[in-house]
Amino acid sequence: MNHRRYYADSYTREFKTQVAATAPMNSRWAAILEETYFYPTSGGQPHDTGRLGNAAVVEVAIRETDGAVLHLLDAPLPQGPVEGRIDWPRRFDHMQQHTGQHILSQAFERVAQAPTIGFHLGAERVSIDLGVASLADSQLADAEALANEVVTANAAVRAWFPDPEELRALALRKQPEVSGPLRVVSIGDFDFSACGGTHVATTAEIGLIALLRTERLKRGVRVEFLCGGRARGDYTRKHGILRELSATLTCAPAEVGASVTRLQESLQETRRALAEYQERALDAEAAQLLELAAPHGALRIVRVGCVERPIDEVKGLALRLTGTPDIVALLGIAGSRTQLIFARSENLSLDLKPAFQFALESLGGGRGGGSRIWQGAAGPSDLETLARTLVAAEQHVVSAAG
Repeated sequence: MNHRRYYADSYTREFKTQVAATAPMNSRWAAILEETYFYPTSGGQPHDTGRLGNAAVVEVAIRETDGAVLHLLDAPLPQGPVEGRIDWPRRFDHMQQHTGQHILSQAFERVAQAPTIGFHLGAERVSIDLGVASLADSQLADAEALANEVVTANAAVRAWFPDPEELRALALRKQPEVSGPLRVVSIGDFDFSACGGTHVATTAEIGLIALLRTERLKRGVRVEFLCGGRARGDYTRKHGILRELSATLTCAPAEVGASVTRLQESLQETRRALAEYQERALDAEAAQLLELAAPHGALRIVRVGCVERPIDEVKGLALRLTGTPDIVALLGIAGSRTQLIFARSENLSLDLKPAFQFALESLGGGRGGGSRIWQGAAGPSDLETLARTLVAAEQHVVSAAG
């Protein structure tokens, strides 16, 4: 494993080596180096990126057949000497997140006896899955506090391959099921874990570990967190949002929560008042329409066409109109999707289905159904087309009523 130089040195950003072999692979070019500082995807940690000569390293992976480290490039690379340059911001970010994960996993072990059973380091979020049914808020707070105590203690982080005798004496957080040389990462005397990833040299380089949220899983609890630069960036974004809210609400940052609560209460009261107003307006509209209803013997027909009106509002109008005996309401909404509501009073046995189906067909075809109240939708129409259709539908109703 001597050719994997990142095992012993996570901080080298530029190096010289030899391209030992090249080959096309999955529409890209793969290069194998005599030695490399590029970290391949493994153990929950993403691969490094950077450059080899003039070619960009877009992915690094381990070949299963022989364990060779493959550097996937965006351009071919000849065999021979080459200079490598690692994308340091990406590498250091991964070092902060991964070392922070070790600390946080041990903190949850100590605070909640919660073992880590999964780890994911994504482009924006980092998470560990813990093998417990639930975590109390106090346990989350205690684990976060303990983890940050380790960070500020500036404990040394060491990565090495102990010999078998030394390995047996180490209190590993989890015993790995692997054979052959085992790499161990220690964080002072706080945590000892088998790991092949890249890590910072001291915990102070992590800067901060911040928990974001938890999620209940079938097999346990997922904890999302951020470390170092990601945690500071998250704080900056959230502080900016708080500052903008504070300015908008004309209150101190500490008063934003109370101000939002007052706004919610005011909004609920406004919605209640608006709903009452709309109910009264519909009552008044229905009363006016009933006065203008066209009489056909004992039957009276109300015909109304409108544009882009909420369907629930029109349905409420239909219910009010047909609450009066001997009323048929033919209502429609013109627009990109024509909607129809045909309704009759309870005391009427008149079948509105033929008139309703005629209207749908006249509007280009559509679907709907009902019994006392028929509701459906057809193709697009303007108000003039809808009005003609409702007039013709009225004639069908009058004919059916005899």
